[in-house]
Amino acid sequence: MQSCLLWYASIHHSGQWYTLEADLSTIKDNATAWVAQAIKSRRKQLGLSLRELASKSGVSSSMISDIERRSKSPTISTLSALAQALGMPMSALLDSPASPTGRIHVFRASERTELIDPASGARRDHFGPALAGSRVEFLRYVVPPHTLGGPFAAHASGTIEHMHLAAGSIRAVFGTDAVILEAGDSCTCLADVPHHFDNRESDTEALIYIVVERPYYNRSAC
Repeated sequence: MQSCLLWYASIHHSGQWYTLEADLSTIKDNATAWVAQAIKSRRKQLGLSLRELASKSGVSSSMISDIERRSKSPTISTLSALAQALGMPMSALLDSPASPTGRIHVFRASERTELIDPASGARRDHFGPALAGSRVEFLRYVVPPHTLGGPFAAHASGTIEHMHLAAGSIRAVFGTDAVILEAGDSCTCLADVPHHFDNRESDTEALIYIVVERPYYNRSAC
């Protein structure tokens, strides 16, 4: 399994750093196809038109159409908005469509792709793959020193983020609520408000493990 984000200046995969140049054309084509197919399949499954999905996500119907036709690659914020509107973890849009078999599903370290925010240098990788029907996403988020991670848009109502700070210190802000976490601390947050992770006052990076628990998607509420 290989996946990558096409919109970052660089990615870390299988222990190597790459820039998005011609030698990644195969990975790029595959990832674009996975994202396009995942979005279109889920939209059809929910019985949503392009306009309806646009209304739910805030992404224009023309952009969604271009993504589904593989003529454009979405940004991280666009993917996040679409995943929320479709009631699925963003990782489900990035993983290869190959279905694992058996009761144990292994995601090797060499298969994970680290996503890098070119503005802040914050790094994110998820511990997938997401199984069909799963409403949980497990990820690692690293915020460099003197950096603000985010801000992130509000998730769907009822979304919960369970966080454990493995290293450093961080100020987690969810809406108007804020808390300072030190290494070893954990917290549970309602993530249906804009939120961010503030590491601007620290000289060390903050390593956060996050489990995102999404609400049950009620189709009748579309």
